[in-house]
Amino acid sequence: MARTSIQQYRQGTVSSLTDADPHTQVSAIMAHILGNVAAARGAIERKDHEAKGLKIGKAIELISVLQASLDMEVGGEISRNLYDLYDFCIFKLGQASVNGELEAMDAVTGVMRNIKEGWDGIPQDVRDDLAKKKAAESE
Repeated sequence: MARTSIQQYRQGTVSSLTDADPHTQVSAIMAHILGNVAAARGAIERKDHEAKGLKIGKAIELISVLQASLDMEVGGEISRNLYDLYDFCIFKLGQASVNGELEAMDAVTGVMRNIKEGWDGIPQDVRDDLAKKKAAESE
């Protein structure tokens, strides 16, 4: 399931990541979320309602991809916590879309930066071990 959601996103929008490992794909999605949130924040400041709506919509779509890719059985409490954080971000983006709340945008940026920093901080050897385990399971 996780791989399917990320593959659907990759096929639709990020063809340069075709051969990237799942860790890199998730990191790219998070970077795109942060970029869309920053662009939406700028659109709110400029009172560009169309751009605001488009960028917030894209950020919500990307967060939903990450949320759908969570494996609640394997990830346990970490997956549940991430799900709740993603849900919070979607809620805050909705507030910002309706009310133009810059504070809501800043809250999403803070949460997503923290998640991305943690994700990007996973050591390469841990990622390699996980990839080997996943490969062995699929054989």
